[in-house]
Amino acid sequence: MNMQEPPEICPICGQASTLHPKLLLIDEAWVPAPGKDARLKYVADLRVDDVQPQNLREPPLEQFINGYYCDRCKKGFVSEKGLKEDRRRYK
Repeated sequence: MNMQEPPEICPICGQASTLHPKLLLIDEAWVPAPGKDARLKYVADLRVDDVQPQNLREPPLEQFINGYYCDRCKKGFVSEKGLKEDRRRYK
């Protein structure tokens, strides 16, 4: 018996039937600089440096990532499978 991975589900409503693939724009990687407010590191929901390198496009398009859009919630998201385990958490 071949066990397939369950389909991606929306982290908000828990539905899979309302999802479709979508190219999402995320924020640029955080680069500290003199005089730059370190709190800005946490302003974005998702930054390039939170994504596993194999899931990124080549520069200058690295801010576009494959994700999903939920027609029910009207929200886009990126699969947790494609993100770094030690990424920033905003909860």
